[in-house]
Amino acid sequence: MPDPAMPCFTSQTVMRKRRLHNATRLHERNFSKLLLVIPGIRDIATPLCLQGRGNTRLAVEVLEKSKYTTTFSLQLQQCSSHRWLPSLHMKVRTYHDVYVAEVLAFQGHQRLDSRYTYPNPRMYHRDEKWQLNHFLGDWLDHCLRSRCIFRDEIQPIDA
Repeated sequence: MPDPAMPCFTSQTVMRKRRLHNATRLHERNFSKLLLVIPGIRDIATPLCLQGRGNTRLAVEVLEKSKYTTTFSLQLQQCSSHRWLPSLHMKVRTYHDVYVAEVLAFQGHQRLDSRYTYPNPRMYHRDEKWQLNHFLGDWLDHCLRSRCIFRDEIQPIDA
């Protein structure tokens, strides 16, 4: 007979805890990568457009700023010859006290839950929010590998 004083760990609870730990680590990594890809991001106060490598531009706007958090709108804009490639738009919140960055919205999809039942009306994956945060990490990795660092301020451009 199981001892009631001992907690019962099923494979599902262990996997949930492991996933939570990985999500926290993912958010921490995204924060540090974001500081590398956009070196002056902590000092941005007004909307601006940053030049990356080639014709790649990143429009950055501070949507909300408080003592411990800053919410940014990031919109990656490609040159006109890549019209087949849509611009990338996401809303990211950084937490200064714990050094994490989290995706709040992606391509117009707002208020993402951490878990979804499947199937659901919008056909989100069960772990849609985790996948979007993972995508942010992959995009930041790509920027670092290709040396696309957004630091040179340019005039705002029309989308």
